[in-house]
Amino acid sequence: MEQQYREMFDEVRSSSRLQEEVRKMSEMERKPAGRRFPRKILMAAAVLAVLAGTAVAAVGAPGTLRGWFAQEWEETTGSTMDEEQLALIDRLTQPVGVSDTQNGVTVTVDSATIGNSTVWLLVKVSGEYAEDSALRYHFDSIDMTLDPDPDEVGTPGGYGFEFPYAGVSQDGSLTMLVQYTIDLAGQSSLLDESRQVTLLLDDLVCNDMTASGDEDVVLAEGHWTLPFSLEPGEAGTMLTMEELQAPAIDLSTQDIRTVTLRDVEISATDITYVQLAEDQEWSPLKCALVLEDGSQVNWSSGSSRFRDEASTQWSSVYYWRVPVYLSKVTALRFGDMEIPLN
Repeated sequence: MEQQYREMFDEVRSSSRLQEEVRKMSEMERKPAGRRFPRKILMAAAVLAVLAGTAVAAVGAPGTLRGWFAQEWEETTGSTMDEEQLALIDRLTQPVGVSDTQNGVTVTVDSATIGNSTVWLLVKVSGEYAEDSALRYHFDSIDMTLDPDPDEVGTPGGYGFEFPYAGVSQDGSLTMLVQYTIDLAGQSSLLDESRQVTLLLDDLVCNDMTASGDEDVVLAEGHWTLPFSLEPGEAGTMLTMEELQAPAIDLSTQDIRTVTLRDVEISATDITYVQLAEDQEWSPLKCALVLEDGSQVNWSSGSSRFRDEASTQWSSVYYWRVPVYLSKVTALRFGDMEIPLN
């Protein structure tokens, strides 16, 4: 089990320079309210997306969120999405179609998939861009506001962004997948009600992942403001467990032991659980949902915060790489430990 954890980096198909950057990202902060995300934090998010196994740049971009999730599902499970899984994606996805043009470059939020504590946005950028998988396209700064604010927890928390995918479409324009994640400590959900959203983007930039430096090249200057509404979809029933035992690692010592996870909630898009404050240094081993055919969907990024002001309940949330129809799930896996689910 310990060896399995230590071999996680072997699964990353990236340069040694990128892997070294990843190792330095363990202290990356989540974004508190009222501050824009600068380039360095965006780079950290993109590197974490690579760790999750997603492509940072690709040629032949899927034109819809349904297409991207279907592609990711096949890469993750080795099979094609069935009708029930596709229907879940459709229930969680809504068209947006809002655009803003700055300095001749039009940015469009095409559509959005809304989960329990995450939003995937399909963003399209006009122009003609080079088809090179070594090039990572992203925005120099990004922020998103939601009204009403979904965070009902009175302890320090935050939200973050990743660019799991950026590709060049057949017409030369860019298609990006932007993932917004927020740590709600299991106390609320983005699916609770409608919200007014404003996505703020600054300066389109590009980075060559094969180059020796890490400087971005500005492709288009601008400040794009994209307001739209998010309407909650239907994610289906949430699975809950009062507590379970899971293998965990102390990242500072690499020791392995079993910890108790309480108030476990498994949704189609994430898993949340609570540990005692004294166990917060122990991170459960890589978690996955096991499907009926034996394939699995792993978690990707996540975050933690105290759920209570007395700082006794350490709450964590991790996001599945793709939304999962839970009726197809047979077990929850942490490392080599498998926990059957009814």
